[in-house]
Amino acid sequence: MASCSYCDSFILFGGRTDSSGYYCSSRCQQAGNLLALAGQLPRQELERLANEAHHANCPRCGGPGPVDVHKAHQVWSAIFLTSWSSKPELSCKSCATKRQVAAILFSGLFGWWGIPWGLGVTLLQIARNIIEMAGGPRPGEPSPLLLKFVRLQAGARLAQQPARPSWPPALPATVATPPVLRTVEQPLMSGISAPGDERYMPKA
Repeated sequence: MASCSYCDSFILFGGRTDSSGYYCSSRCQQAGNLLALAGQLPRQELERLANEAHHANCPRCGGPGPVDVHKAHQVWSAIFLTSWSSKPELSCKSCATKRQVAAILFSGLFGWWGIPWGLGVTLLQIARNIIEMAGGPRPGEPSPLLLKFVRLQAGARLAQQPARPSWPPALPATVATPPVLRTVEQPLMSGISAPGDERYMPKA
């Protein structure tokens, strides 16, 4: 059984293949191609961009960094329906903690009411938030998730340039960059933003 080269999901049927990998969907293929394009850049340049992102001001509160990708986990239920999510966002540790506390309160109020998953998933999401609050990315260096996120954004910029390397295959003219929530307002950081869909975050 094969797995997606980008999101690591198992592929039972179908899938898309090109020279950069095997993907479960067109969206994962686009994201995988962006990461492959970023591989054309020197490692030192990618590290510079990651450090720049890490030391930028927080895009949520405008305060000083370090900034990294933090996740908040929440769940809500309604009788036989239970929906849960893990939302990553680029922010400072203080803003991340506020989001995680809010996610704990939301899950505590609205997560219990589903049958049969509500109680178990609520406890799981609350525990994941507590773990994120206690640990999370190290403040002294960019996390692997931030490093891969910077690669994804660098690949998106290369894809928009008129002349692109011939490998991997050129992306369609209508290729969409990953979904974004916020943009860091720094001259050297234009375009660095954090997606709100965990599936399309770069995998650490």
